[in-house]
Amino acid sequence: MTLKRKNLIILFFIIISILIILYAPYGYHIDLGPGPNSIVAMLWEDSSYYSFRYLVPFQYYAQFYIFRIVVLFAIISFLIEKLSRKWLIILGIIGEMIPIILSIPASLILNSDGDNLFPIIVSIPLLLGFVIIVAFIYPILYTESKKS
Repeated sequence: MTLKRKNLIILFFIIISILIILYAPYGYHIDLGPGPNSIVAMLWEDSSYYSFRYLVPFQYYAQFYIFRIVVLFAIISFLIEKLSRKWLIILGIIGEMIPIILSIPASLILNSDGDNLFPIIVSIPLLLGFVIIVAFIYPILYTESKKS
């Protein structure tokens, strides 16, 4: 069984999507209290105080990155032609806005010591950039693979 060029292109984009969603940083965690600021990805976190920690964001920041899984399924749906380019980009934008939307009320809720009860995260739109690349590059690659 040989893989066609279209299937290889789809497989390439799916693998890159999974790697970006799991390993690329999606936000900058701002700690208004005495704690350190950090850069957060789905599987790791890097701060000046804790150094590099694996799987910690998986436990503490699930509400911020869970929509990234929805964006992954949107990318896959776009690649198998079940989702339009417009909806892929809209879902990518929503995925990058989720941390900001959740952080606005979180910045107002303080505990008795004056520290934030919930993390404040500002988005780093790497996934949105990848979504835009997929939305505009894949159709070009797909039409080229149909010609050959």
